[in-house]
Amino acid sequence: MLEAIRQFIYAYYIYPITHDTGYNPVNTITWALLLVLCLFLTLKLLKKLGIEIDKPFIAAVSPYVFVGASLRVMEDAELFSPPLSYMLITPLIYFLLFFCCVAILTISAKLSRTNKISDYNYKLAFGLVGVIWLFANLMILLRKEEVISLWVLFAVIGISGIILSVIYVIGAKFAVKFLTEKLNVSVLAAHLLDASSSHIGIDILGYSGKHVIEGMIVKYAGSAAGMYPLKIGILIPVLYLLETQFDARERELKNLVLLALLVIGLAPAVRNTLRMILNV
Repeated sequence: MLEAIRQFIYAYYIYPITHDTGYNPVNTITWALLLVLCLFLTLKLLKKLGIEIDKPFIAAVSPYVFVGASLRVMEDAELFSPPLSYMLITPLIYFLLFFCCVAILTISAKLSRTNKISDYNYKLAFGLVGVIWLFANLMILLRKEEVISLWVLFAVIGISGIILSVIYVIGAKFAVKFLTEKLNVSVLAAHLLDASSSHIGIDILGYSGKHVIEGMIVKYAGSAAGMYPLKIGILIPVLYLLETQFDARERELKNLVLLALLVIGLAPAVRNTLRMILNV
């Protein structure tokens, strides 16, 4: 029995990390459940620290999404060796960035309470650390790798921008307010960028997807472009429910869910795009 459990854990959890083979149905469900648990624990932690989950906070967290994605590309480029490289593979990289963010945010918040920085500026300081970290990562990457396919950046942004503009215009014309709310638009943009990076990477440049659902779409639809209707078909109902089912007292929980959705879409979008630009 113990040997069977060991083999199960190795096959579905450890092997995909040590060999970077991607996701399978078992670990996908597990990581999704862990995400839900982490959301509630994060909410409690931020409340304990007295940190409000508002738009400035989400903006301050955003650079760390790019930090995580750039670290992932650094691992793809083999700038790190095992066992350190294992920490930069999903889902371990999410935990690594989470603990780093909590540490930096806690220090920033404590400095604000000692009046060394203002209550507002501690979020700015937190975000600035993320920007500096991202800049350092990019400098290291560009010293190792060359920009090969810069057109990918414009293609990913261009395709996503066109689709997002259509959705926004429809929302504005028919007074569907949740489709024009800034944070909701940011979430849609992040996932459309992810879909565009998958479409270009898989259908044009010959990359392969590592996500279970992504693989099924490519298999049965014959194209990663199927990610567009999937993303839109799931996100719009979810955003509608968040808009209509959460009242003012649950605003922070709603914002935390939106932040999680933003990270889930933006992180792979940035990683995929950066990989393709550098031909890693």
